[in-house]
Amino acid sequence: MLKIRMHKADNGDCVSIETDCDFILIDGGTAQSFDEWKEQVIGRIDKIDSIIVTHIDNDHINGMIKLLTHPDCPSVEQVYFNGAEQLFGQLDEYAQEDRRTELKLLALSEECSIINNKEHIGYSEGTSLSYVLSSKRIKCNAVVSGGALYREICDSFEIGALKFTLISPVKNSLSELKRIWEDKLKERNVNPRIISKPYYDAFEQYTSNLKESISNNHQITAIKQSSIEALANTAFDDDDSPTNRSSFSFLIESDGKRILYLGDCNAEAVTSWLDQYGQEKIKVDIVKISHHGSKNNTSLALLRRLDSPKYLVSTNGNSHGHPDLETLARIVLVNSGSETEILLNYELETIPSWFVAELTANYPSIKLLMNSCEVVL
Repeated sequence: MLKIRMHKADNGDCVSIETDCDFILIDGGTAQSFDEWKEQVIGRIDKIDSIIVTHIDNDHINGMIKLLTHPDCPSVEQVYFNGAEQLFGQLDEYAQEDRRTELKLLALSEECSIINNKEHIGYSEGTSLSYVLSSKRIKCNAVVSGGALYREICDSFEIGALKFTLISPVKNSLSELKRIWEDKLKERNVNPRIISKPYYDAFEQYTSNLKESISNNHQITAIKQSSIEALANTAFDDDDSPTNRSSFSFLIESDGKRILYLGDCNAEAVTSWLDQYGQEKIKVDIVKISHHGSKNNTSLALLRRLDSPKYLVSTNGNSHGHPDLETLARIVLVNSGSETEILLNYELETIPSWFVAELTANYPSIKLLMNSCEVVL
Protein backbone atom coordinates (compact mmCIF):
# COMPACT_ATOMS: atom_id res chain seq x y z
CA MET A 1 0.00 0.00 0.00
CA LEU A 2 1.17 3.50 -0.88
CA LYS A 3 -1.09 6.36 0.18
CA ILE A 4 -0.56 10.04 -0.52
CA ARG A 5 -2.78 12.60 1.17
CA MET A 6 -2.93 16.36 0.60
CA HIS A 7 -3.97 17.82 3.94
CA LYS A 8 -5.95 21.05 4.19
CA ALA A 9 -3.00 23.44 4.35
CA ASP A 10 -4.66 26.70 3.20
CA ASN A 11 -2.59 28.10 0.32
CA GLY A 12 0.35 25.87 1.26
CA ASP A 13 1.51 22.27 1.21
CA CYS A 14 1.17 19.58 3.85
CA VAL A 15 1.34 16.11 2.35
CA SER A 16 1.67 12.74 4.04
CA ILE A 17 2.95 9.59 2.38
CA GLU A 18 2.23 6.24 4.02
CA THR A 19 3.16 2.65 3.41
CA ASP A 20 2.19 -0.29 5.60
CA CYS A 21 5.16 0.53 7.83
CA ASP A 22 6.19 4.14 7.17
CA PHE A 23 4.73 7.60 7.77
CA ILE A 24 6.39 10.59 6.10
CA LEU A 25 5.18 14.18 6.37
CA ILE A 26 6.21 16.70 3.71
CA ASP A 27 5.79 20.35 4.75
CA GLY A 28 3.34 21.77 7.26
CA GLY A 29 1.30 24.41 5.47
CA THR A 30 0.52 27.73 7.10
CA ALA A 31 0.35 28.28 10.85
CA GLN A 32 -3.41 28.78 10.59
CA SER A 33 -3.89 25.50 8.74
CA PHE A 34 -2.34 23.46 11.57
CA ASP A 35 -5.71 23.16 13.33
CA GLU A 36 -7.19 21.76 10.11
CA TRP A 37 -4.76 18.88 9.69
CA LYS A 38 -3.26 18.19 13.13
CA GLU A 39 -5.75 15.43 13.98
CA GLN A 40 -4.43 13.44 11.02
CA VAL A 41 -1.10 13.27 12.86
CA ILE A 42 -1.41 14.04 16.58
CA GLY A 43 -3.14 11.20 18.40
CA ARG A 44 -3.27 9.03 15.28
CA ILE A 45 0.37 7.97 14.90
CA ASP A 46 3.13 7.37 17.45
CA LYS A 47 6.11 8.05 15.20
CA ILE A 48 6.92 10.11 12.14
CA ASP A 49 9.61 8.22 10.26
CA SER A 50 10.70 11.35 8.46
CA ILE A 51 9.73 14.97 8.06
CA ILE A 52 10.70 16.66 4.80
CA VAL A 53 10.54 20.44 4.57
CA THR A 54 10.95 21.32 0.92
CA HIS A 55 12.14 24.90 1.40
CA ILE A 56 11.88 28.01 3.56
CA ASP A 57 8.51 29.61 2.92
CA ASN A 58 5.74 30.52 5.34
CA ASP A 59 3.13 28.31 3.66
CA HIS A 60 5.42 25.29 4.06
CA ILE A 61 7.24 25.74 7.39
CA ASN A 62 4.97 27.58 9.84
CA GLY A 63 2.56 24.70 10.36
CA MET A 64 5.56 22.41 10.85
CA ILE A 65 6.88 24.68 13.62
CA LYS A 66 3.50 24.39 15.35
CA LEU A 67 3.56 20.59 15.03
CA LEU A 68 7.09 20.21 16.39
CA THR A 69 6.40 22.52 19.35
CA HIS A 70 3.07 20.85 20.20
CA PRO A 71 3.22 18.93 23.49
CA ASP A 72 1.71 15.83 21.87
CA CYS A 73 3.83 15.79 18.74
CA PRO A 74 4.77 12.22 17.81
CA SER A 75 8.42 11.24 17.96
CA VAL A 76 10.38 12.23 14.86
CA GLU A 77 13.12 9.96 13.58
CA GLN A 78 14.77 12.40 11.18
CA VAL A 79 14.28 15.53 9.10
CA TYR A 80 15.34 16.60 5.62
CA PHE A 81 15.63 20.39 5.39
CA ASN A 82 18.04 22.97 4.01
CA GLY A 83 17.76 25.57 6.75
CA ALA A 84 20.07 28.07 8.38
CA GLU A 85 22.12 25.37 10.08
CA GLN A 86 22.75 23.49 6.84
CA LEU A 87 23.72 26.65 4.94
CA PHE A 88 25.64 28.60 7.58
CA GLY A 89 26.57 26.32 10.45
CA GLN A 90 25.43 25.06 13.83
CA LEU A 91 23.89 27.21 16.52
CA ASP A 92 26.44 28.45 19.06
CA GLU A 93 24.48 27.99 22.27
CA TYR A 94 27.09 29.29 24.69
CA ALA A 95 28.74 32.25 22.96
CA GLN A 96 26.99 35.63 23.19
CA GLU A 97 26.50 37.99 20.28
CA ASP A 98 27.21 41.68 20.84
CA ARG A 99 24.03 43.56 21.71
CA ARG A 100 24.11 45.90 18.71
CA THR A 101 24.33 43.06 16.18
CA GLU A 102 21.62 41.13 17.99
CA LEU A 103 19.28 44.12 17.90
CA LYS A 104 19.87 44.57 14.17
CA LEU A 105 19.04 40.91 13.54
CA LEU A 106 15.93 41.13 15.70
CA ALA A 107 14.83 44.29 13.86
CA LEU A 108 15.27 42.59 10.48
CA SER A 109 13.33 39.56 11.67
CA GLU A 110 10.48 41.71 12.99
CA GLU A 111 10.37 43.78 9.80
CA CYS A 112 9.97 40.66 7.68
CA SER A 113 7.38 39.26 10.07
CA ILE A 114 5.25 42.40 9.71
CA ILE A 115 5.42 42.19 5.90
CA ASN A 116 3.67 38.82 6.01
CA ASN A 117 1.73 39.24 9.24
CA LYS A 118 -1.21 37.06 8.18
CA GLU A 119 1.15 34.07 8.09
CA HIS A 120 2.84 34.82 11.43
CA ILE A 121 3.13 31.79 13.65
CA GLY A 122 1.76 33.73 16.59
CA TYR A 123 4.67 33.65 19.00
CA SER A 124 5.86 36.74 20.86
CA GLU A 125 9.39 36.22 19.56
CA GLY A 126 10.68 34.72 16.33
CA THR A 127 11.01 30.96 16.25
CA SER A 128 12.76 29.57 13.21
CA LEU A 129 12.38 25.97 12.14
CA SER A 130 16.18 25.64 12.32
CA TYR A 131 16.12 26.71 15.96
CA VAL A 132 13.30 24.28 16.81
CA LEU A 133 15.15 21.37 15.20
CA SER A 134 18.42 22.30 16.90
CA SER A 135 16.84 22.73 20.34
CA LYS A 136 15.07 19.36 20.06
CA ARG A 137 18.25 17.61 18.85
CA ILE A 138 16.43 16.19 15.83
CA LYS A 139 18.76 14.72 13.19
CA CYS A 140 18.68 16.73 9.98
CA ASN A 141 20.07 15.66 6.60
CA ALA A 142 21.88 12.71 8.16
CA VAL A 143 22.50 11.27 4.69
CA VAL A 144 25.02 14.10 4.12
CA SER A 145 26.23 14.28 7.75
CA GLY A 146 23.99 17.23 8.59
CA GLY A 147 25.11 19.47 5.72
CA ALA A 148 23.16 20.96 2.84
CA LEU A 149 21.37 18.44 0.63
CA TYR A 150 21.40 18.98 -3.13
CA ARG A 151 21.46 16.97 -6.34
CA GLU A 152 25.21 16.98 -6.97
CA ILE A 153 26.07 15.67 -3.49
CA CYS A 154 23.32 13.06 -3.08
CA ASP A 155 21.69 11.08 -5.86
CA SER A 156 19.15 9.28 -3.69
CA PHE A 157 18.34 8.03 -0.19
CA GLU A 158 15.87 5.66 1.42
CA ILE A 159 13.24 6.10 4.11
CA GLY A 160 11.93 2.67 5.08
CA ALA A 161 10.44 1.07 1.99
CA LEU A 162 10.59 4.31 0.00
CA LYS A 163 13.38 5.46 -2.31
CA PHE A 164 13.77 9.21 -2.84
CA THR A 165 15.74 10.27 -5.92
CA LEU A 166 16.69 13.93 -5.58
CA ILE A 167 15.72 16.18 -8.49
CA SER A 168 16.31 19.57 -6.89
CA PRO A 169 17.80 21.75 -5.61
CA VAL A 170 21.12 22.02 -7.37
CA LYS A 171 24.13 23.51 -5.59
CA ASN A 172 23.97 26.82 -7.47
CA SER A 173 20.43 27.47 -6.23
CA LEU A 174 21.50 27.14 -2.60
CA SER A 175 24.58 29.28 -3.24
CA GLU A 176 22.36 32.01 -4.68
CA LEU A 177 20.12 31.92 -1.60
CA LYS A 178 23.17 32.29 0.64
CA ARG A 179 24.52 35.17 -1.44
CA ILE A 180 21.23 37.09 -1.28
CA TRP A 181 21.18 36.76 2.53
CA GLU A 182 24.81 37.79 2.92
CA ASP A 183 24.19 40.81 0.67
CA LYS A 184 21.25 41.78 2.89
CA LEU A 185 23.46 41.64 5.98
CA LYS A 186 26.04 43.87 4.27
CA GLU A 187 23.30 46.29 3.22
CA ARG A 188 22.18 46.58 6.86
CA ASN A 189 25.77 46.72 8.11
CA VAL A 190 25.27 43.59 10.19
CA ASN A 191 28.46 41.65 10.93
CA PRO A 192 27.58 38.62 13.10
CA ARG A 193 30.39 36.98 15.05
CA ILE A 194 28.48 33.79 15.81
CA ILE A 195 25.53 31.75 14.53
CA SER A 196 22.88 32.64 17.11
CA LYS A 197 19.15 32.14 17.54
CA PRO A 198 18.45 35.69 16.26
CA TYR A 199 20.60 34.85 13.21
CA TYR A 200 18.51 31.73 12.50
CA ASP A 201 15.27 33.67 13.01
CA ALA A 202 16.27 36.60 10.81
CA PHE A 203 17.50 34.39 7.98
CA GLU A 204 14.34 32.31 7.81
CA GLN A 205 12.01 35.30 8.21
CA TYR A 206 13.82 37.18 5.45
CA THR A 207 14.03 34.19 3.12
CA SER A 208 10.33 33.41 3.61
CA ASN A 209 9.48 36.80 2.13
CA LEU A 210 11.58 36.55 -1.02
CA LYS A 211 9.10 36.37 -3.89
CA GLU A 212 9.46 35.78 -7.57
CA SER A 213 9.79 38.91 -9.70
CA ILE A 214 7.31 37.60 -12.27
CA SER A 215 3.92 39.10 -11.43
CA ASN A 216 0.88 36.87 -11.19
CA ASN A 217 -1.90 38.09 -13.47
CA HIS A 218 -4.15 35.06 -13.23
CA GLN A 219 -7.38 37.04 -13.16
CA ILE A 220 -6.38 39.18 -16.18
CA THR A 221 -5.47 36.23 -18.39
CA ALA A 222 -8.53 34.30 -17.28
CA ILE A 223 -10.73 37.15 -18.52
CA LYS A 224 -8.90 37.81 -21.79
CA GLN A 225 -8.60 34.16 -22.84
CA SER A 226 -11.73 32.10 -23.27
CA SER A 227 -10.45 28.76 -24.48
CA ILE A 228 -8.39 26.03 -22.85
CA GLU A 229 -6.09 25.73 -25.87
CA ALA A 230 -5.35 29.47 -25.90
CA LEU A 231 -4.57 29.47 -22.19
CA ALA A 232 -2.32 26.43 -22.53
CA ASN A 233 -0.28 28.13 -25.23
CA THR A 234 0.36 31.40 -23.42
CA ALA A 235 4.05 32.31 -23.13
CA PHE A 236 5.90 30.58 -20.29
CA ASP A 237 8.38 32.34 -17.97
CA ASP A 238 10.09 29.97 -15.54
CA ASP A 239 9.96 30.75 -11.81
CA ASP A 240 12.92 32.88 -10.73
CA SER A 241 12.14 32.94 -6.99
CA PRO A 242 15.37 32.03 -5.14
CA THR A 243 13.40 30.21 -2.43
CA ASN A 244 11.39 28.14 -4.91
CA ARG A 245 14.55 27.31 -6.83
CA SER A 246 15.95 25.96 -3.55
CA SER A 247 12.96 23.64 -3.10
CA PHE A 248 13.33 19.90 -2.74
CA SER A 249 11.69 17.83 -5.44
CA PHE A 250 11.87 14.04 -5.73
CA LEU A 251 11.02 10.93 -7.62
CA ILE A 252 9.55 8.72 -4.88
CA GLU A 253 9.39 4.97 -5.50
CA SER A 254 8.00 2.04 -3.54
CA ASP A 255 7.11 -1.48 -4.68
CA GLY A 256 6.85 -0.47 -8.34
CA LYS A 257 4.79 2.67 -7.67
CA ARG A 258 6.20 6.11 -8.54
CA ILE A 259 5.36 9.64 -7.42
CA LEU A 260 6.91 12.72 -9.01
CA TYR A 261 6.84 15.14 -6.09
CA LEU A 262 7.77 18.62 -7.33
CA GLY A 263 7.50 20.79 -4.20
CA ASP A 264 7.76 24.39 -5.42
CA CYS A 265 10.61 23.79 -7.88
CA ASN A 266 10.90 25.46 -11.27
CA ALA A 267 10.41 23.61 -14.55
CA GLU A 268 14.06 23.79 -15.60
CA ALA A 269 15.13 21.82 -12.51
CA VAL A 270 13.03 18.87 -13.64
CA THR A 271 13.94 18.99 -17.33
CA SER A 272 17.66 19.30 -16.51
CA TRP A 273 17.39 16.24 -14.26
CA LEU A 274 15.67 14.28 -17.04
CA ASP A 275 18.39 15.39 -19.45
CA GLN A 276 21.12 14.40 -16.99
CA TYR A 277 19.84 10.84 -16.88
CA GLY A 278 18.95 10.64 -20.57
CA GLN A 279 15.21 10.29 -20.01
CA GLU A 280 13.14 11.84 -22.77
CA LYS A 281 9.95 10.94 -20.92
CA ILE A 282 9.20 9.58 -17.44
CA LYS A 283 6.22 7.39 -16.53
CA VAL A 284 4.82 7.81 -13.01
CA ASP A 285 1.58 7.10 -11.16
CA ILE A 286 1.16 10.60 -9.67
CA VAL A 287 2.58 14.06 -10.26
CA LYS A 288 2.34 16.52 -7.39
CA ILE A 289 2.29 19.75 -9.39
CA SER A 290 4.78 22.44 -8.36
CA HIS A 291 3.99 25.65 -6.48
CA HIS A 292 0.25 25.11 -6.02
CA GLY A 293 -0.36 25.17 -9.77
CA SER A 294 1.44 28.43 -10.58
CA LYS A 295 1.71 29.10 -14.31
CA ASN A 296 5.41 29.92 -13.83
CA ASN A 297 6.38 26.41 -12.68
CA THR A 298 4.65 24.05 -15.12
CA SER A 299 5.37 24.42 -18.82
CA LEU A 300 4.02 22.57 -21.83
CA ALA A 301 7.56 21.41 -22.55
CA LEU A 302 7.83 19.83 -19.10
CA LEU A 303 4.38 18.23 -19.22
CA ARG A 304 5.14 16.64 -22.59
CA ARG A 305 7.95 14.75 -20.88
CA LEU A 306 5.67 13.36 -18.15
CA ASP A 307 3.37 10.37 -18.47
CA SER A 308 0.94 10.23 -15.56
CA PRO A 309 -2.77 9.53 -15.04
CA LYS A 310 -3.04 11.78 -11.94
CA TYR A 311 -1.99 15.35 -11.17
CA LEU A 312 -2.30 16.74 -7.64
CA VAL A 313 -2.64 20.43 -6.73
CA SER A 314 -2.60 21.69 -3.13
CA THR A 315 -4.14 25.12 -2.46
CA ASN A 316 -7.33 26.76 -1.23
CA GLY A 317 -7.11 29.34 -4.02
CA ASN A 318 -7.08 32.29 -1.61
CA SER A 319 -3.55 33.48 -2.33
CA HIS A 320 -2.04 34.50 -5.69
CA GLY A 321 -5.02 33.04 -7.57
CA HIS A 322 -3.55 29.54 -7.58
CA PRO A 323 -3.97 27.27 -9.37
CA ASP A 324 -3.52 29.36 -12.51
CA LEU A 325 -5.86 28.43 -15.33
CA GLU A 326 -2.83 28.29 -17.63
CA THR A 327 -1.42 25.37 -15.63
CA LEU A 328 -4.71 23.47 -15.62
CA ALA A 329 -5.11 24.12 -19.34
CA ARG A 330 -1.58 22.84 -20.07
CA ILE A 331 -2.28 19.61 -18.19
CA VAL A 332 -5.55 19.22 -20.08
CA LEU A 333 -4.05 19.87 -23.51
CA VAL A 334 -1.07 17.53 -23.09
CA ASN A 335 -3.25 14.71 -21.72
CA SER A 336 -6.27 15.21 -23.97
CA GLY A 337 -5.91 11.75 -25.50
CA SER A 338 -5.77 9.75 -22.26
CA GLU A 339 -7.81 9.17 -19.11
CA THR A 340 -6.47 11.73 -16.63
CA GLU A 341 -7.50 13.10 -13.25
CA ILE A 342 -6.60 16.52 -11.83
CA LEU A 343 -7.14 16.41 -8.08
CA LEU A 344 -7.56 19.60 -6.03
CA ASN A 345 -7.71 19.36 -2.24
CA TYR A 346 -10.23 22.20 -1.89
CA GLU A 347 -13.50 23.17 -3.54
CA LEU A 348 -12.37 26.18 -5.55
CA GLU A 349 -14.52 29.09 -6.67
CA THR A 350 -11.69 30.65 -8.70
CA ILE A 351 -12.14 28.26 -11.63
CA PRO A 352 -14.73 29.89 -13.91
CA SER A 353 -17.78 28.09 -15.21
CA TRP A 354 -16.72 28.48 -18.87
CA PHE A 355 -13.53 26.53 -18.15
CA VAL A 356 -15.44 23.66 -16.53
CA ALA A 357 -18.04 23.69 -19.33
CA GLU A 358 -15.39 23.51 -22.08
CA LEU A 359 -13.52 20.80 -20.20
CA THR A 360 -16.69 18.70 -20.02
CA ALA A 361 -17.65 19.30 -23.64
CA ASN A 362 -14.30 19.04 -25.42
CA TYR A 363 -12.06 16.99 -23.13
CA PRO A 364 -14.23 14.15 -21.78
CA SER A 365 -11.22 12.03 -20.77
CA ILE A 366 -10.03 14.68 -18.29
CA LYS A 367 -11.67 14.77 -14.85
CA LEU A 368 -11.29 17.81 -12.58
CA LEU A 369 -11.93 16.52 -9.05
CA MET A 370 -12.28 19.13 -6.31
CA ASN A 371 -12.07 18.51 -2.56
CA SER A 372 -10.19 15.33 -3.40
CA CYS A 373 -7.40 14.80 -0.92
CA GLU A 374 -6.27 11.18 -0.99
CA VAL A 375 -4.94 8.66 -3.49
CA VAL A 376 -4.10 5.04 -2.68
CA LEU A 377 -1.87 3.14 -5.09
